[in-house]
Amino acid sequence: MASRVSEKFSGLLDSASVRYRRLEWAASDAVARLNWSRRRMVATGVTIVLALVSFAFLTISYVMFADLVHPLPYVMDTATPPAPATRRLASHAQNETLGFGGIAYLSMPYRSDRQDAMELLASVYGLNFTYIPGVDGATIAEKAKPLHHYWLRAPELGCWRAHVDAWRYLLESDFETLLVLEDDVDFDANVHDVFELLSTQMQHNRIRTTPPTEHERKAAPYGLDWDVLYVGQCSDHSNNDRLDLVHIYEDPNVPSRRDTFSHFVGQLESHGIRGRNVGKMRAIAPSWSPVCTMGYAISRKGAERLILDLSYRGITAAIDIDIIRKLQQGIIRGYTVTPPLFSAWRVDGAKDSDNQGLENDQTALGSGNRRGYSHSLKKSARKEMVKILGLDNWDDVAHVFPERPNPTMTAEQEAEEAEEVRKAEMEKAQIDEAWIKRKQEMAKVMEEWGG
Repeated sequence: MASRVSEKFSGLLDSASVRYRRLEWAASDAVARLNWSRRRMVATGVTIVLALVSFAFLTISYVMFADLVHPLPYVMDTATPPAPATRRLASHAQNETLGFGGIAYLSMPYRSDRQDAMELLASVYGLNFTYIPGVDGATIAEKAKPLHHYWLRAPELGCWRAHVDAWRYLLESDFETLLVLEDDVDFDANVHDVFELLSTQMQHNRIRTTPPTEHERKAAPYGLDWDVLYVGQCSDHSNNDRLDLVHIYEDPNVPSRRDTFSHFVGQLESHGIRGRNVGKMRAIAPSWSPVCTMGYAISRKGAERLILDLSYRGITAAIDIDIIRKLQQGIIRGYTVTPPLFSAWRVDGAKDSDNQGLENDQTALGSGNRRGYSHSLKKSARKEMVKILGLDNWDDVAHVFPERPNPTMTAEQEAEEAEEVRKAEMEKAQIDEAWIKRKQEMAKVMEEWGG
């Protein structure tokens, strides 16, 4: 009996021992798997971190050194100074019309606020603007509307009429070129230098189809081989089939990459300007899809062609869109400068546009010029203008004329008064000294009496 119990008890011990070993093996296996999972997670995390660091490094390297990996297709030689004749003609950009025959700006008659700003800018920066009234499309007589005008809303029709009036102004004048601006533009404070450099490049334009004529060499600072010269577009896209047609030049007044609208950065990159060259270079390319008519120059031949194709023959879209169609059809010829030389001045409100209604998130007046802004300019003319005209008169007066106790007194009277004050102070000092001496004597007498 005892032996059977002993055997049974021994069997139970063996069974428990086996179960314990199995549990021990399972636990060891679980710990090993856990450690392996942890090591695998750590390795995965390290791999991800290394991949992110590598990606960031490659991205930064590409941005910083893309100009070394992708050299510029062509850059105007800046080491050799331009010829005297070129410099002489380019210096016309220092005049009040920037070397064009004239400068006109379009503004609705009721926008006296914008007209004030434009005339102020002209005065501060030595420019001469001609005001061309904007047109309310609803007031255009039915008979005067162009063919297919029904595609346009009333504000778009008025915009078309105002630009055609600007082209007519050129044809009615003796100008060969006209710079046309809208009334909300901003530009670089060094505008004369910016356009003088552009003139130098246009005189050596390597993408023009014909050599400059003798007349152009003598009297056309920007050449005359174009109908429109875009210097204030909102955006643009180049002809993908002819990205090789580009004239690149260095400009010290180009905005930094950070201050350049992202679309224009992409446009520059499409022309081979990458990395550190963004923020140093401008590109001149054949116009293909320039949106907006914020700032552009037009030649006499260009005005004739545009009036022919966008008035005489009719119009089928907003004026900037119809000009794009004519450019892509090859009916007119143009160049586009990127980044543009003019930018829109914004105050974030209904005042920003005379062609659009008030959005739900806009106030009627916006933030005003004090908080206005523009982009893609190195030194905003509007912001710099505030500094130029800044004055602290009384601070200047204080430096030149030190403050006097009585401004009504003459210098001689002030001198006499100062002398009297000095004598009075001396007398007071003598009295104080005598009183101190008297107190010392009295103290000495009291001390003797006490002794």
